[in-house]
Amino acid sequence: MIKFFKNLFKKSKSNQAENSAEEINNLEGKKIIEAVTVMLLRASSIDGSKDEKEIILIKKLLSEQFGLSNDEIDLLVLDCGKKEQESTDLYKWSKIINDNYSKEKKNIVFSMMCDIINADGVVDPFESNFIRRLSGLLHISDKDAGIIKKKILKVKEV
Repeated sequence: MIKFFKNLFKKSKSNQAENSAEEINNLEGKKIIEAVTVMLLRASSIDGSKDEKEIILIKKLLSEQFGLSNDEIDLLVLDCGKKEQESTDLYKWSKIINDNYSKEKKNIVFSMMCDIINADGVVDPFESNFIRRLSGLLHISDKDAGIIKKKILKVKEV
């Protein structure tokens, strides 16, 4: 035990700072990706059912946005699926996004949510309410939210 503490304090402070910063960056990156994934999964289930089309789209969006491998995405979706089911609110997840993302990146996340909501081509009242709450939680203006929603709906119509 004493050797452990001696070795711990022998490390230079600069090495400790570099390692700590690297661990924090990796941890923060994982938290952000996890928060986005949980919210995407919530968007897919807000109408009462998660269908395969929505899960495939979530995996595609995660791959495009974060450059994750298929195996990483499968594990992420499995882990975050459990967290989404246990989670009672969206505030925890939106706070992580708000604390780490710029306005532009939050607009991208909101766009991803709109894609999931509209995956089946029908936006029911629960989904519409979810999108309104989400835009507020992510501090997205009504104007920006409207532009993003219109863009997503036009893409789906084509």
